Amino acid sequence: MNAEITQTIADIAAINPSIDLRGLRDDAVVSFIPMSDVTDSGRWVGKQERHLDEVRVGYTPVADGDILFAKITPCMENGKGAHAGGMSNGVGFGSTEFHVLRAKGQNNPRFLFHWLQAPSLRLRAIAYMGGSAGQQRVQSDFFSHFRIPKIEPAEQCRIAVVLDAVDEAITKTEAVIAKLKQVRAGLLHDLLTRGLDEHGQLRDPIAHPEQFQDSLLGRVPREWEIRSLNEIVASAVDGPFGSNLKTEHYVNEPGVRVVRLQNIESGRFDESDEAFVSEDYALSLQRHQVISGDLLVASMGDENHPLARACLYPVHLPPGIVKADCFRLRMKTTMAMNGFVMLFLNSPSTRRELNVLGQGVTRDRVNLTTLLTLRVLRPPVEEQRHIVKMIEALDLRIQTEEEFHSKLAFVKSGLMTDLLTGRVRVPESIPAMENQS
Repeated sequence: MNAEITQTIADIAAINPSIDLRGLRDDAVVSFIPMSDVTDSGRWVGKQERHLDEVRVGYTPVADGDILFAKITPCMENGKGAHAGGMSNGVGFGSTEFHVLRAKGQNNPRFLFHWLQAPSLRLRAIAYMGGSAGQQRVQSDFFSHFRIPKIEPAEQCRIAVVLDAVDEAITKTEAVIAKLKQVRAGLLHDLLTRGLDEHGQLRDPIAHPEQFQDSLLGRVPREWEIRSLNEIVASAVDGPFGSNLKTEHYVNEPGVRVVRLQNIESGRFDESDEAFVSEDYALSLQRHQVISGDLLVASMGDENHPLARACLYPVHLPPGIVKADCFRLRMKTTMAMNGFVMLFLNSPSTRRELNVLGQGVTRDRVNLTTLLTLRVLRPPVEEQRHIVKMIEALDLRIQTEEEFHSKLAFVKSGLMTDLLTGRVRVPESIPAMENQS
């Protein structure tokens, strides 16, 4: 950038400025902003409060309209920060791991906020980190060195309006996704405890208690049975013994897909992780083949991935080979559907029982023999089919919203690059909103 047409962040913002606490009593309520209350996307959540005398010492002072920038690794790289507004008594105190920036003069604070969230700025900030390994922090002089294009305050406002509009759309989409996931969780619980009557409606245990029975898995519809997983499984295999399928057997060119633990998520097969073996070698592992619609179960879990999470192998993928620590199950079609058993395995109540069955030192693990002893619900197959279809319809809505969310994030990334750098100018026809703060 030409220095004559650029400026530093410090040129448009005061770095770690003081705030005026005169007029506030020690027992005055002020906002409190720990690092955990700001998101990677730059939002302030939680909205905690404290009394002034509790936080006056040992915390970073923040005034209404200031912008928080996480300076410690990995929070900084992840994008943690926030534009603090609407604080109690106009004052807040945050983590000492924040830098605070305040827009100078007519410079637009939202324009400043978007620059501080920009991946290009965060990437450059890494070079200005100091401290011990694992506790490195961005030094405040970074803001006196990082240069951005000079853009007049009026256009800063127009840029902020555009980026704020995309942020609002992203936030609304996230809210829709969260709501749909709540609805799905509630519906799944009802379907697995009440089922559907002959009219496709949820049974009512209050109005029609005669339609229910007590069982080892709680109160369930009378038509339902409780069976061990082993009783309804037609075929169940685990992956080949470790020495029979190792990384040195993988090939670079596409061959036969190897299904690994990282492919199996709760209710979804992650296609992004790919590993292949040659077709010739796959023939020697034919017993471990997986085909479309097969039920896949992960034998291991960790803090981010539940034990015995399950998904179906996608219909559009060619046959593959299941690896060690993964199970491939096929149900007896006259007794159960793979899709229904997947929903049952991924339900919270089943998770609790599976955690009891799991064992291991460093990671929870369940072997195939133990998994097959699990007690499962067995509604009539046609009812299972209707239950699966209802959840599939909701999953499709969630997937559509998630894809829209990804598109919005992509659009925002491009807009930030174009608008913040001045590569694309925002015409005056965009409402300036000069008074925005």
